[in-house]
Amino acid sequence: MKTTPLYHTHCQLGATFAEKHEGWNLVAHFTDTAAENHAVRNHVGIADLSHQGRLRLTGEDRAKFLHRLISNDVESLSAGQGNYAMLLTNRGKIIADMNIHVLEDAIGINTAPETTDSLFKELDKYIIADDVELSGLTEETGAIAVHGPKSPELVQSVLGITALGTLVQHHNRFYEVDSPQGWQWVVCVRADITGEIGYNLYTSADALAWLWERLMTEREEVQPIGWDALESLRIEAGIPRYGAELTDKVIPLEAELEHAINFEKGCYIGQEIVARMKYRGHPNRLLRGLEIHDANVPEQNDRIFSSGISPALRGKHPKEKEVGWITSATYSPTLEKPIALGYVRTAVATAGSRVQIETSAGHVNGTVVLLPFLTNEV
Repeated sequence: MKTTPLYHTHCQLGATFAEKHEGWNLVAHFTDTAAENHAVRNHVGIADLSHQGRLRLTGEDRAKFLHRLISNDVESLSAGQGNYAMLLTNRGKIIADMNIHVLEDAIGINTAPETTDSLFKELDKYIIADDVELSGLTEETGAIAVHGPKSPELVQSVLGITALGTLVQHHNRFYEVDSPQGWQWVVCVRADITGEIGYNLYTSADALAWLWERLMTEREEVQPIGWDALESLRIEAGIPRYGAELTDKVIPLEAELEHAINFEKGCYIGQEIVARMKYRGHPNRLLRGLEIHDANVPEQNDRIFSSGISPALRGKHPKEKEVGWITSATYSPTLEKPIALGYVRTAVATAGSRVQIETSAGHVNGTVVLLPFLTNEV
């Protein structure tokens, strides 16, 4: 299994590991998942995100090249700016989602571990006459997420900077920070992926342990958090991820991801299908939250039905109808109940619609809610 550069550091902290994201041995939790969730909601938590894919584009044509392929605007972005975008098939389905951050001499791309290789191959095949060079940085760099209401103070203290609160979502700053090994580069990107204010800190793999230690020792309330807590925070915030809500069978508008699309830019791959859905039609299904009225937490791909018919009568009742499926589910420490994300037919996508979910432990009732579950302003 693959490990991050911080694997041994996590072992020293007594972390519990689990296989995630197609072969990565990642921290599931350091202490208690609920406690780690609460640390982010109330103070600050840090997490190792080095398993996520990192690519870099250089060359004079890098912005023009990427702009004509992906769903969001790139050419208008200046150094220090960024956005969220998709690479789509010609049928409008999602090959990969990505966070773009523009530096002085390069464009950085952060993507899911499931799509790192496929995104590299798709971009590389379009490099023909352009002055563009595509590089993979996943092995030689690392990433640490810092999230929670006290994250600005922590990052500012560690990096020796001020006024970080003015950095907006997806925008970045490049810093050089003094360390015992000399000056280290750190790219700080605003990334609110938990429903709280947060930042992703990118640096070289060699400097990652130093940066983790600095973050851990700078404030007493800093809590290391694992994948399980991050997942509960993400679901509470209603944020889709690739491999769960986002797949090559989903069109962005079905996942309510209009912010990943610039409808004013010119053509890009899949543009015709996405534009037609927005202006001439509507999605047949939509991503929604579900509050579960039972102690049982559903699992991915559990089926959703439109009525509370007994499973014994499934298929025999004229009003019973399958309307969707679960994509992610968790027990929410913040809401103190099971919650889930899932796709449902538009007929039951209205908040308050009652549904039934088939689970391995039996059927459970649920209520459709609009996302996010939490409405914290960050």
